[in-house]
Amino acid sequence: MKRQHKQKKSFFRKPLFIWAAGLVVAGAAIIAGLEMTNRTHFFHDAPRPVTASSDTKGEPQDGTTTTPIASDGSSPDKDASATDSGTAPGDNKAPGNGSGTVNLLDPTGDFVSNHKPSLSKSSSMSSTCSTTPGATCVITFTKGSDVKAVEVRTTDRGGSAYWDWKLQDIGLTAGTWRVTATASLSGQTKTAADATNLEVSP
Repeated sequence: MKRQHKQKKSFFRKPLFIWAAGLVVAGAAIIAGLEMTNRTHFFHDAPRPVTASSDTKGEPQDGTTTTPIASDGSSPDKDASATDSGTAPGDNKAPGNGSGTVNLLDPTGDFVSNHKPSLSKSSSMSSTCSTTPGATCVITFTKGSDVKAVEVRTTDRGGSAYWDWKLQDIGLTAGTWRVTATASLSGQTKTAADATNLEVSP
C-alpha cells in the first residue's frame, strides 16, 4: 500500500513541475518581447525624447558646422527671395502639407546670456537659438544703421544652435542694440526679436 501511495504522489507532482516550468518560460519570453519593443523598461532605461540639451549640443543635423557671415549681418548663401511668411514667392508648397516640406518653427531661446555687458569687464557671452532641426540660425545686433552678427550655424538634432563669443569678436560698441534671431530652412525664414535690448556699457 505504501508503494502505491508514493507512485500516485510522484504521478501528480510531475505535471505540476512541467506546467510551472512552462509558465516561467512563457513569462520570460513575453517580458523579453516587451523589452525589445520598448513597451516595458524593467531591464533598460526608457529612450529619452530628442530635445535640445547637453546631449544634443554640437551634434549637427546634416553634418554642416558653420557658415561665414559678413560684419553687416548678411550671409553669402542666404536666399534673397525668402520672406517672413515662411515660403518663397512662387512656391505653392505649403509647409507641412504632405509635400515633403518641413515646417520651420519660430526661433526661441536665450539669444544673449547677459543683457547688460561691459566692454571693460568680462565680455564673454553665450547665445542659444532653438528652431527646427537642420535649420540655419543667426543672432543679429542692430544699432541704427550698424548691424553686427555672430556666425550662421546649423541647428543640431535637438533643434538648437549654440554660440560662445565676446563683444569685441563681432565689433559691438557701447550703446543700445536690438537683438533678433533669424532661422532659415528650405526657402522659409522666421525671425524673432528679443524682448530686452542689449545695453553695452564702456
